[in-house]
Amino acid sequence: MLLNSQIMSDLSGVLLLNIKKGLLNGTPLIVYDFDGREEEADMVFYAGAVTWKSVNQLRKDAGGLICYVTGREEAGNIGLNFLTDEWKSHPIYQNLIKKPSYGDYPSFTMWVNHVSVSTGISDLDRANTIHELHNLLTDHIENKVEYFQKNFYAPGHVPVLASRDLTQRKGHTELVAHIAELVGLPRSMVIAEMLGDGRSLKRARAEEYASRNNLIFLEGKDIINR
Repeated sequence: MLLNSQIMSDLSGVLLLNIKKGLLNGTPLIVYDFDGREEEADMVFYAGAVTWKSVNQLRKDAGGLICYVTGREEAGNIGLNFLTDEWKSHPIYQNLIKKPSYGDYPSFTMWVNHVSVSTGISDLDRANTIHELHNLLTDHIENKVEYFQKNFYAPGHVPVLASRDLTQRKGHTELVAHIAELVGLPRSMVIAEMLGDGRSLKRARAEEYASRNNLIFLEGKDIINR
């Protein structure tokens, strides 16, 4: 379901409903950020519908780093902060804090595994860690920090990204967190960059993939205008 910018300009209610339905059914979106920024397309799933087959598709068809995405508030509720902030007081790590070429500090907090996994890297293990993160952040658990520290360990194989909000940063983390808000889902998503030969997959190739697989293709400029 390839949607051009003209069609996408207002993200109609019908389209948002279709996006939500697809995400809940375990169907990914393809989200391109912006010309002049990373110029990358990410494959995006709703974490509440992720299975090992979703992770397999992210690994084989996307190929980039498979990350769990939530909001800054939700990350804070389990005691996570941005690594760029945590490292500012470290005698060595503080010297590594630099803005990438696209101009924004990264959204990484922590790499984790759930305590039930084996090595943590298999499709099944990563799907389980993602599933448990989703449950922790969306369920009514009284002491989320205590639960998180008891049931997860670090370093692990699932990076947790926290949205800085679109008013502060306009990366894929913020874009997909905002998509979740628009369709009425918790900010609990999974993303991976789509890679080509040697470099990130070109936008045109990402659009072709979306069209070939009947997936919705969204652009950052359409998402932030909603």
